[in-house]
Amino acid sequence: MTTNPNRDAFVCGKTGHRAAECWARKGEPPKPSKPKPATGRRAEEEVQAPKSSERLVSQDKRMLVVPICLSGLENRATCRAFVDCGCSRNIITPELAGALKCQQMLLDSPIAFLQLDGSVAAGEVSTKEIRGVPCKIGKWEGRISFVIAPIATYHVILGIPWLEQANPEVDWRGKSLAFKEQQTQWEISKIAGEEDEGDEAGEIDPQLLPPEYRDFVDVFNQKEASKLPPKRNIEVEIEITPGANLPKPKVYPMSVQEKEELRKYIDKNLARGFIKPSNSPLGAPVLFRRKKDNSLRLCIDYRNLNAITKDNKYPMPLVKDLITVLKKGSIFTKLDLIEAYHKLRIKPEDTWKTAFSCAFGHFEYKILPFGLKNGGGCFMQLINEILHPLLYRGVFIFLDDILIVTEDKEKHVKLVREVLQRLREAKLYAKLSKCEFNKTQIDFLGYRISPEGLAMDPAKVSDVKEWGVPQTRRQLQSFLGFANFYRSFIKGFAQITAPLTELLKTKGKGETAKVKAPGAKLSWTPECQKAFETLKGCFTKEPILKHPDIRSPFIIHCDASDCAYGAVLLQKDQNGNLKPCGYLSRKFSETEKCWPIWEKEALAILKALECWRHFLEGSGIPFEIWSDHKNLQYLKSPRKLSPKQIRWAQYFSRFDFQLKFFQGKQNVLADALSRMPQHEGVTTAKEGTIFSDKQWGLVVRTRAQTQKENTAIVEIDGENSWGKELKQSYEGDQWIASNAEKGEQKGGFWFVNKKLYIPAILRIKILHRFHNNQSAGHTGITKTTKAIAKHCWWPGMRKDIKNHVVQCDDCARNKSRGGKPMGLLQTVAEPTRPWECVAMDFVGELLVSKGHRYIWTVLDLFSKQAHFIALTKLPSAEKLAELYINHIYKLHGCPSRVVSDRGVQFTAKFWEKFLEMLGAERSLSSAFHPMTNGAVERTQQTLGQFLRMYSNMRQNDWSRWLAFAELAFNSTIHSATNKTPFEVVYGYEIQPLPQLPRWTEDEETGAGKWKAQMLECWSQVTASLKEAHKKYKTFADRKRVEGDKLGKGDLVWLSTQNIKLGLPSRKLGPKYIGPFRIQGVINEVTFQLALPKSLGKIHPVFHRNLLKKYMGTLDKMDT
Repeated sequence: MTTNPNRDAFVCGKTGHRAAECWARKGEPPKPSKPKPATGRRAEEEVQAPKSSERLVSQDKRMLVVPICLSGLENRATCRAFVDCGCSRNIITPELAGALKCQQMLLDSPIAFLQLDGSVAAGEVSTKEIRGVPCKIGKWEGRISFVIAPIATYHVILGIPWLEQANPEVDWRGKSLAFKEQQTQWEISKIAGEEDEGDEAGEIDPQLLPPEYRDFVDVFNQKEASKLPPKRNIEVEIEITPGANLPKPKVYPMSVQEKEELRKYIDKNLARGFIKPSNSPLGAPVLFRRKKDNSLRLCIDYRNLNAITKDNKYPMPLVKDLITVLKKGSIFTKLDLIEAYHKLRIKPEDTWKTAFSCAFGHFEYKILPFGLKNGGGCFMQLINEILHPLLYRGVFIFLDDILIVTEDKEKHVKLVREVLQRLREAKLYAKLSKCEFNKTQIDFLGYRISPEGLAMDPAKVSDVKEWGVPQTRRQLQSFLGFANFYRSFIKGFAQITAPLTELLKTKGKGETAKVKAPGAKLSWTPECQKAFETLKGCFTKEPILKHPDIRSPFIIHCDASDCAYGAVLLQKDQNGNLKPCGYLSRKFSETEKCWPIWEKEALAILKALECWRHFLEGSGIPFEIWSDHKNLQYLKSPRKLSPKQIRWAQYFSRFDFQLKFFQGKQNVLADALSRMPQHEGVTTAKEGTIFSDKQWGLVVRTRAQTQKENTAIVEIDGENSWGKELKQSYEGDQWIASNAEKGEQKGGFWFVNKKLYIPAILRIKILHRFHNNQSAGHTGITKTTKAIAKHCWWPGMRKDIKNHVVQCDDCARNKSRGGKPMGLLQTVAEPTRPWECVAMDFVGELLVSKGHRYIWTVLDLFSKQAHFIALTKLPSAEKLAELYINHIYKLHGCPSRVVSDRGVQFTAKFWEKFLEMLGAERSLSSAFHPMTNGAVERTQQTLGQFLRMYSNMRQNDWSRWLAFAELAFNSTIHSATNKTPFEVVYGYEIQPLPQLPRWTEDEETGAGKWKAQMLECWSQVTASLKEAHKKYKTFADRKRVEGDKLGKGDLVWLSTQNIKLGLPSRKLGPKYIGPFRIQGVINEVTFQLALPKSLGKIHPVFHRNLLKKYMGTLDKMDT
């Protein structure tokens, strides 16, 4: 007998349990003992490894059973594994696979399990597997792939794949096994001194990784990293400026050594698939540069291509943002990706633009090479998409460098594992030699990071002491560029470097250029030498900046001198001592030097707030600003300001701070930033009070005190400002000018029928006050009208109130729509023959009955005939197609239309293509509207009623009654057709019970009469269906309203009743979101919306009842 090679042996076909325990005889597999979770010590330690002379002895004398430790993404477990040399796969139970939380993948083809007699185990088919699970069995450690299937007695079966992989020495008679002492390939190369750090280094020894990350050793596999990357959603586009001249191919002369290196590079990358021969009309030249070890590095000169390439505007990360990630981090991990740029492909239509020319021919890249203009932005887009949920939540990314920061070890391990898992899934690889794990301090992007704070990287600044005096403009620019990177660590950086930056100034009005060319000599002065030495001395101090903590209050020291301003951001440490979090300083421009001293001081505050806004604004914790300028105490008081000062005051109003005055000698830090020794003794203008108490007509209000929409009455000064504004608004009011006789003036206010008249200019504020304000509570039209009419009046008031309430976005979002559901019932075209139109759905999950958990219901919408098929689990699209062929197609042929809900099986591309092969149209229900498939829903209600009648109390025998339910349903007269489904399909009544006499026709006339009866029957059924649909529509429309007419381009609100908003409580969440624009009209009650990507993969087609017309105006709509 031959067997299907895709089928595997099953444990129950083997020995190892008593006949009474065999699940094949009992109908259900016994529940295996639960695997023991790893607690306390690591799970690896719980599996006791034998000594070199020891063997693993089976825990069961009847078969070979060994202890195994498995490590998942989050959990570890130990259990017993049955070693089966007759099983062609390694098998794991669904329960254990789920507990390990490993990624489950679909098999290329389902696997059925054979017993010893060659028969298929009833209902047992495996469709999923898990790959590369780290396991430990005695002294053996490795990664094992398992097929997922329910098995008896044990949770794991180790079959032939593992026996070949581990190759243990097995004593079948003694039921034991042992592993040979092996020296890994890595150990051999280490002993021989042949460690290779190149691209082809191959696999990494897991022992080089910390134990908690060893199952991710494949992420550091340099051999895999050297392969052509997979196709991704993000590809590099090279967009050339229209009309630009393309760079012509050019070849640079090379030495013999360089040509040999070039030959190796081309051969290697042709084999990897990174490059291919090209016939491109352009080409970049190739050149080499020497590394520190005197070896050669190949470079492609893409300068001409970059000059005509449009910029990629994708934002690069700010190193300043690193501070927001650090916070109170105490454990750090750094990952460095291998050949990061090479993990992106060039768009196929743009590869010709990357062509390069050399002595060996003309080639172009299929992957992103180094040197292209927009390479950094493209890679940042890729890595941000991969790690998006983790960004700035303990993870900071700068190109191919990843920093992971947490407060404790447990969180750190979990976060690092999640990052490694995402890199694994994206097929990105890290270079182990450049990675660091679980460090208490780490060097990253030129900084040394520790729990104490941020410091300069000693390796970067150690050579500054030996930096020679710059001789040319270019040398000075290089020194200042290096120093500027660390300016946040250096107090008074702008003042210290002022003499040096003066040397770099070019010609201005009435001046001669101090330096004409990059290579020109500098006019070095004693002031320059002093600044140079002072700046180098700042690097040797290695100051440490404290990590800002937004949960604690900040203090800002600000000060300004004649030439510059300075500021320091401070916080108290655990001992109550003030520690710097950052320094800020800048020279004043020539215009700013002319400002009065109080404006210079205010500018210092403004720039400090702008620099550290991400720490201060919206934190909810007030902070202090210390200044030695007394006039600034009135900064947030009512004063008369210039337009520039008004802009500043409006910006200050966004922050919740208190100004404190300190004398200069007390404000030492900020004072030192703005005042240099050479400026001491310089006379300045006399400082005077510049704000009088009776100036200004403006109240600066912070966000904490008011909300934009709820500000109904604006205070102009402290004296009944509302009344003053009301009196002023009467001037020029048209209604008063033409209807003065209808009103009465009293106390300077106009009244109509003893109610205050509101001029047109103030009506919107009154509407906000009585509707939008917190004390009003967004009441409806009637209550808002009563509240306003009690005190106020104006012509057309009720209409204005109605329009305001109807157009209120907050009301539309958060209030439920009362009344009947919207959208009248839409009937579909009636079928004209049996099984022309088919509807289907699934029932379950039910209690297990003979291995079955689900029922597949298939209904003919013409005859109302139904088939009920029991299933072990929900099928995939491929399996559903197979079921349709075996159960429906063989009986009724091809349908014209198939109706279903939006289950994953029915929306799959495979199912769509399958129906196209049958010539059938796929008809899916709209999102969150199951009434589209109402006929089959009603059929399932009848089925459930039948099964409840006959199932036992344990409800585990429903599958035995399924055939009787189908017979009963198909032999019962249906209310829509007035005939039984069996009669409509086959033309005669079924014999439900034996020995009932039936009428029989003569053989000569029976066939013709039967045909005529069938045609007449179908005609009657068609008429009955139309009448039934008409009656049902009339009945259904009694409980519905048509609703506002909607069309393409209209804006609508979308109900949130079926959408997960991610809010702590749905009770207080909005009832509607949007508004969204209608993209298409499917029919009178079904519409397609233009949904944002933030809503995920929600199907954009919705029923009318889930939509509410947007009544606001476009200028109010949130964008």
